[in-house]
Amino acid sequence: MAPIDHSAANAWVVQHVLALVEIWTLVAQHSGFVGAWRLTAVCRTARAGVKEWLGTLPGWVVTGGFNLSNQSPGAVSEVWRLNLATLQWGPMPALVTARYGHACCTVRGALVVLGGLIGGVDDEEYRKTSSVEILLGGVGDGVFTSLPPLSCGSTDGAVAIAVEESTS
Repeated sequence: MAPIDHSAANAWVVQHVLALVEIWTLVAQHSGFVGAWRLTAVCRTARAGVKEWLGTLPGWVVTGGFNLSNQSPGAVSEVWRLNLATLQWGPMPALVTARYGHACCTVRGALVVLGGLIGGVDDEEYRKTSSVEILLGGVGDGVFTSLPPLSCGSTDGAVAIAVEESTS
């Protein structure tokens, strides 16, 4: 008896299984962030599709802040990013100047940090700053570099909003 060639049937199965992941990716995209995470409990294929879509999102970034611990209280220069596909925090390059109460936004794919309060317990006095820093490149690449200071002077407690250039 001649062997049976199953390659066409195997190709059909592989093609349709991969299509299921693509379908779940589309469902996750239209479900929003919370809805997508709820879909991970449906089945393995749904989980794979959701993770694929979540991996395309830019993530959440936390910059600077204020450390209240007794060991080293004061402004912080750390930067952390939350990977939305894994819900794991990862370090990014540190700020040039430790600060808190600052504004932060993205402009053309670069992370920009503006103003805030600097100084600390050693200085015994916190002061407003007009300094600006930028992180160019992809996630985790490069270093923050200083830009010219804000022309409006020192600021803290500000909010920065990125505006889509094509609609402004």
